Amino acid sequence: MQHFLFLVTVACVFTHTTGRTLLNDKIVGGNVASVGQFPYQISLRQNKIHFCGGSIIDKNTLLTAAHCLEVFWTTDVTVIAGTNKLSEAGTQYSVSRHILHENWNPGNTTNDIAVIKVTSSIEFTTFVQAIVIDDSFIAAGTECVFSGWGYTSNPGLYSNDLLYYNASVVELNVCKEVFAQETYPVVDSNICAVATYGVGGCFGDGGDALVSNNKQIGISSWINPCGLGDPDVFTRVSYYSEWIQTQQALTN
Repeated sequence: MQHFLFLVTVACVFTHTTGRTLLNDKIVGGNVASVGQFPYQISLRQNKIHFCGGSIIDKNTLLTAAHCLEVFWTTDVTVIAGTNKLSEAGTQYSVSRHILHENWNPGNTTNDIAVIKVTSSIEFTTFVQAIVIDDSFIAAGTECVFSGWGYTSNPGLYSNDLLYYNASVVELNVCKEVFAQETYPVVDSNICAVATYGVGGCFGDGGDALVSNNKQIGISSWINPCGLGDPDVFTRVSYYSEWIQTQQALTN
């Protein structure tokens, strides 16, 4: 089994049990978001090209995955808010600094969390809002939703439209067993969610928010690409609530 960080753009195909190659035409398998449906959603771009996503958690602070930012200087990254389409300008914000978790380990993807500070405060509107971080325990079976502009097939291209899919939280021990023989371990600081076969995150969805009851419960970290029926693996934000609060308190 292969699995990758969402940021990685390795191209591969997957086969159904019948042996036929499937190239799904959504997030994969997702739905087009309505305008304003996910007002916390942001696009991270380099030279105007989307590479990862994230969420607004206050007027000065964004939340994303560490793997999205480890290869970039602060000045390389711009933030786009307030649009559902990559082809539309939205509102652009410059980055004053980005902070990767001090124990981020790219070798095994643990502590895959980062914050971004913007140079000017984000203006909240109907289409731009912060999301609350959920610091409670999330039980298996909890319904959740994930949104992003990642590849619409594997191999494929980014979606111009913001897409989403509905899923449910997987018991952590079950998720650990699924990936027990893999390079990237599932650990207590992860949360896993799964939809149905043919539905899931894909490359370019890194850093995007997993949300339940209008609160963020996870940050997309890595996958078995794409939509193969295995859980998608997220950083569990409740595990890092104190770290997040510390970063929020920092000035721009």
